[in-house]
Amino acid sequence: MATPSGQIGLSDVNDELGNSSEAQINMGSTPVRSLAGQPSGAISMSDLQGKTNTYTFTYLVVAGGGGGGENQGSGAGAGGMVTGSIETAPGSNFPASIGGGGSPNTGFTNKGNNGSGSSFNGIPTTGGGAGGAENSSPGNPGGSGGGGRQGAGGGSGISGQGNSGSSGPGGGGGGAGGGKSNSASGVSGGNGATFPGDSITYAGGGGGHPANGPGGSGGGGSGRHKPDNSPAGSGTANRGGGGGGIRHWNGAAGSGGSGRVVIAYPGTSPKGSGGTQSIVGSNRVHSFNSPGTYTS
Repeated sequence: MATPSGQIGLSDVNDELGNSSEAQINMGSTPVRSLAGQPSGAISMSDLQGKTNTYTFTYLVVAGGGGGGENQGSGAGAGGMVTGSIETAPGSNFPASIGGGGSPNTGFTNKGNNGSGSSFNGIPTTGGGAGGAENSSPGNPGGSGGGGRQGAGGGSGISGQGNSGSSGPGGGGGGAGGGKSNSASGVSGGNGATFPGDSITYAGGGGGHPANGPGGSGGGGSGRHKPDNSPAGSGTANRGGGGGGIRHWNGAAGSGGSGRVVIAYPGTSPKGSGGTQSIVGSNRVHSFNSPGTYTS
């Protein structure tokens, strides 16, 4: 329902705001300004004509990326990523939980650890799969799958959230982790995807080796081949990228990047609260890097 596009009274405004028709109205209050789309300055009745109290926001949910493998280790998969939209009226609560990135393995006896899942309003995503290592070769499944070591298979990704990891090259090579947009290819991590609400690319897979395989766009960590104690790249924090794998045990594989929840809607005036707010282009954006609640 919307307010009349022609003659309008205060009772119409109250009805749209969910108040009693006789309630007193403060024309400078946040609900009235949100309805009018006027963040500052005087508000006239014409500003409130043909306006609706409901609005639609888009959301992003990305889980934590997996941890890379050491000693002929492989890159890890990105955290699962989903997007969508919700129509709401003011006063509804939408809880957000944020998954952490997976840690790499130590030495060469085990593979890394999967990332943890994130959720928004009960919509879940799955953490990225860990990269394989010498004594535990296949990549783990996850939101996107981790790479497999030296011919072992990459882990599978979840449809709608990510893609699979790649098999490692022969001779001690480590595969790469999958990303949101595509599977890993050779030692290159799969690429992530850009969320239009904030124009940021998320959920890139971790790179493998040899040749210091690149991480995928969207925060994937790079792989590391040379035995010079230099670490592989970690996934970017709050992007859900997978950690890079490393060839030798005298350097650390990469950790997975933590997850994130983002809400975005058109216009620069705030229609809700919660998270860290910013303006990106013509959108108001609420970003959650830790657990919280978006209130519409």
